[in-house]
Amino acid sequence: TMMSSGEEKEKQKIIKQPSVDDVYMTTISKDGNKIHIAMPDDDNSQKNQKTITTVETVTDTVPDTVLQYERQMRKMAAAKRAESEVTKEEHLKIIYQDEHLVVTDKPSGVLCVPGVKRHSSLLTLVHQEYAPNIQPMDKLIVHRLDMDTSGLVVFGRTPEAVSKLHQIFRDRMVEKSYESLVCGHVGTLSSSGIIDLPLQRDHKCPPFMRVSTPSSEKEAAQVVQDLQHHGWKKIMRRKPKPSTTEFTVLAHETLEITSDDDGKHQHQLPVTRLQLKPITGRTHQLRVHCAAMGHPIVGDPTYGIYGEASANGGFPEHVMDGLSPQRASLQLQKQINDLGGIQKMCLHAKTLSLKHPITGEEMSWEAKVPF
Repeated sequence: TMMSSGEEKEKQKIIKQPSVDDVYMTTISKDGNKIHIAMPDDDNSQKNQKTITTVETVTDTVPDTVLQYERQMRKMAAAKRAESEVTKEEHLKIIYQDEHLVVTDKPSGVLCVPGVKRHSSLLTLVHQEYAPNIQPMDKLIVHRLDMDTSGLVVFGRTPEAVSKLHQIFRDRMVEKSYESLVCGHVGTLSSSGIIDLPLQRDHKCPPFMRVSTPSSEKEAAQVVQDLQHHGWKKIMRRKPKPSTTEFTVLAHETLEITSDDDGKHQHQLPVTRLQLKPITGRTHQLRVHCAAMGHPIVGDPTYGIYGEASANGGFPEHVMDGLSPQRASLQLQKQINDLGGIQKMCLHAKTLSLKHPITGEEMSWEAKVPF
């Protein structure tokens, strides 16, 4: 028998009791422009369980065949980028340098350090130009950015400077801000907030990261136990790490796409320009937190659409549907991904401030955003 549209819509809805895995979004300021995203505390988990009662099932998904193909293509593209030769003229952009340190503006798609396969990298250029007598060149490393992230990177030029810079970064005496474009429109133009979600290694998609939840922790413990039972004795379970990111909406923008039908009609795809400040410095923290908020970073090859990491930072679809109904839809993410001009990840380390490791002078640098 044929169902009416009302019956069909009703059938698409399910009633679900939220579990302890459900995050909650709560207003923490009187004007409603402050957003706090966090895991429920044990003390108020009962209260937070009322935040979701009805959610809609997701009908738009990526077929496994398409997912596998896209992921393989991305692996090949990433390998090709990593193997590309870097040159002083094209890739070494100096923001500041003195006898103790060098500050560079790393382009997207360039390795920060050589890695296991010892590909040419930004470190290779810095070593050749500014500290050729330091061996091995890895001794110049202070911190690093992902290959697809652009922006400020600091290198030491002497053992003393490197040692003191390590201490400065370890003690979190560094102020950093990033700028990004994320899929969809986040909040309002005056929105800001905090993402306070612990991160762990993703046992389903190693070596990537995901948000840690009670059930993911339980599953991870079982995976480690299984691996140890089958001979992987040295594999140890790592505890989740508290991870906090502050974000501010800088602008609501659009990307234009031309209709394939007649080549004339323009469609505007919503994106948001965010300022991101990592309070903690976990691996892939900003990328996972944006994905968990329902607004993955534009061009993110790992945590965005078709990425190898768990979607939504590891949260199930029903949680995302209930808590972030205005999140970037799969269709929107596909349209943004298909734009020919968007090839690089839109995450840029824009500002960095610290005390000079030798003189103690307050230093601040800024690198122009390339997108």
